[in-house]
Amino acid sequence: MDRWIFFQECSSEGWISLAADIVLVCLAVFSAATDLYRGKVYNAVTMPGLLAGLAFSVQRAGAPGILDVFCAVGFTGLVLFPFYKAGGLGAGDIKLLAAVSAFMPSGDYLHCFAASFAAGAAIGVIRLIWTKGEVHRVHFALPVAVSVLFHLAGFY
Repeated sequence: MDRWIFFQECSSEGWISLAADIVLVCLAVFSAATDLYRGKVYNAVTMPGLLAGLAFSVQRAGAPGILDVFCAVGFTGLVLFPFYKAGGLGAGDIKLLAAVSAFMPSGDYLHCFAASFAAGAAIGVIRLIWTKGEVHRVHFALPVAVSVLFHLAGFY
């Protein structure tokens, strides 16, 4: 886990990376909690998260980081808009994924994006089996939080 080696070096880049990871975890976990308990992912959480991710991305990659974030946010909106229109995802879920995209390089985000849907499918199947075929809604912020935590833990 080379992500945490900066404690030995005490470089400013290491501390900024840690701060970005902490903000990302707080964004994902808080959004998952509000989605589970209130059924909403709040703009008051996702929009500052998106701006913080943009700032961290610019610090990490410079001016190309801005383009990277805009492309990832555009990809998220373009791919998930049909799911929103069909009623499968809420707008808050899409904005949460867009905010998460701002914290990661594009390649890492695509893995996180795919892992979110894989985790959502797994949770849905488990709930379907657990409730003996009764259909329930999967609060998508939870699979997003799971994928973020797995990413930061180095699983993919």
